Amino acid sequence: KFSGQTNIHLSKNFFLTELVYRFKLPAGEYIIVPSTFEPDKNGDFCLRVFSEKNANSTVIDDEIEGNFDETEISEDDIEPSFKKLFGQLAGN
Repeated sequence: KFSGQTNIHLSKNFFLTELVYRFKLPAGEYIIVPSTFEPDKNGDFCLRVFSEKNANSTVIDDEIEGNFDETEISEDDIEPSFKKLFGQLAGN
């Protein structure tokens, strides 16, 4: 996209977050899904994947949408056992 172009100005948020992880995964097919972790918020992502062995990759950039009806749940609808488990995992 920027090949051969000079004087390119990137937005101030372009390099805002960089995460580096190293995984040892068994051979297989994997999907990497970048996320803003905020519902209904789009984001731009730069994703680089390095492999020590030859690997094939495919870009899947189909736009998808999900429209879900919000379900109202009252405190009384939540089972006590679930509340207890949530408290153990999330901390009190």
